[in-house]
Amino acid sequence: MVLNIPRNEVDQILFNTMAAIYQFERQKVQLFGINYEAFYLLHFLRRRSSAKMREIAEEMNIHISTASRTVGRLEKRNLVSRKKDPVDKRSILVSLEPEGEIVVKASEDHSFETISKNLEGLSDETIQAIITTAVHFHQILRIPVMKSYTGESV
Repeated sequence: MVLNIPRNEVDQILFNTMAAIYQFERQKVQLFGINYEAFYLLHFLRRRSSAKMREIAEEMNIHISTASRTVGRLEKRNLVSRKKDPVDKRSILVSLEPEGEIVVKASEDHSFETISKNLEGLSDETIQAIITTAVHFHQILRIPVMKSYTGESV
């Protein structure tokens, strides 16, 4: 099927998808005052009790110094906290604070409400096609599913 779609149409579909996600995330940035990278980190921490700085950098595919700066900005807003790892004193553990949990929940509520409202009026078949695409998007783009969502890399 893909081979029957002209290349320029595939390019346009991918750009439109990227633009929609980008604009949706920009709305969240304006609503909550933190950038996409910070949102990702908060969501990652929500799925774990805590994470070492090295694990955060690996999960987000960023340099550890970038991870540290992101954690620092979130720490100033009391969304996360850092403490020494009791098992390995050389490591720092980062944990989601209650205020961070509130931001993540509000972000998820915003996404759920927006998507639910915008799916109204679409056929069940179209909604199922959207869900199927979303579930398989990591395969379509050949991006591994992040450990924070599955417990393992795919």
